[in-house]
Amino acid sequence: MKDEQSELIIKYLQGQLDTQGMNDFYAWVNENAENKKVFFEIKAIYDACYFNGMQNDPKESWDRLQKKRKVLYPRKKSRWLQLGNYAAVSFITVCLTSLFLTLNKDEDKIATRYIGGDGLDADVVELPDGTHVCLGSKTVFHYENDYGRKQRTVYLEGEAYFEVAKDKDKPFIVKTREQDIEALGTKFNVTAYASDSLLITTLLDGAVRLKTENILHQTILKPNQQFIYNRNTHAIDVRNVDAKQFTSWTTGYYYFPEQSLEAILYRLSHVYGVRFTVKSEALNKRTFTGTFYRGQSIKDIMEIVNLSIPIKYKIDDRHITVSEI
Repeated sequence: MKDEQSELIIKYLQGQLDTQGMNDFYAWVNENAENKKVFFEIKAIYDACYFNGMQNDPKESWDRLQKKRKVLYPRKKSRWLQLGNYAAVSFITVCLTSLFLTLNKDEDKIATRYIGGDGLDADVVELPDGTHVCLGSKTVFHYENDYGRKQRTVYLEGEAYFEVAKDKDKPFIVKTREQDIEALGTKFNVTAYASDSLLITTLLDGAVRLKTENILHQTILKPNQQFIYNRNTHAIDVRNVDAKQFTSWTTGYYYFPEQSLEAILYRLSHVYGVRFTVKSEALNKRTFTGTFYRGQSIKDIMEIVNLSIPIKYKIDDRHITVSEI
């Protein structure tokens, strides 16, 4: 792998790409299956480094990881070990010996993996059983080779809307980092971005059973109910909602009924791949009602918000600063 491709992946994972960089990344990763496989291998290690919070010397960690790989798998050449010095220094910050074993042991189990796009087009995936999955922006989704044998298990990081094919004998389970969501003949939406503090499941039709880390009891949702889990406090909240408002993104529209500016910007940050800084806590709590179309630019949307909530905003590539007038 060339250094520029390594740098592209790393900056994508770190959220440092500008608009052209994002376009280059999606063009590269969707070019062929090999590129996708390389990306997922690197992302798995990146996530493990990030969430374990382990900090070692980058160069030393990279060297140790290469040596361990050669000892354990002398005949199997790994593509991500072809990363250049940039990747070694900027990306691999910890030697993941035990995790590395697990990743390579499980690598051959994975049948198909997908990456959601830039938020402007909803990517729809049809699973082998006829289940349809709509992938949100920057979403990573996969299932394994044994999908559909005894049960139907999929893995999600990001946002997805599911319309699950009925099969009483083979449970359909969505696994996120902290939660198992079992569908009971169901249409539902899951928001589970790794960087977010909230894990949200919204049910449109049928029922889902949720088993959540650090929560002793399971929760069964009814239609138009939403389950919110706070990763930081481990608090849960089950509320009644209009579920269609939380899945309108699949048809190209984002509807915000009397929602706080904080909630709106949180949503837009995923759709457009931007980062917001709001200079006023009071401004964050102001409410807005409106509908945005997926094809609108972020500047157009900020102008629409400004009609309802007087604001000043500055767009610096993928960082937007918002303040009171």
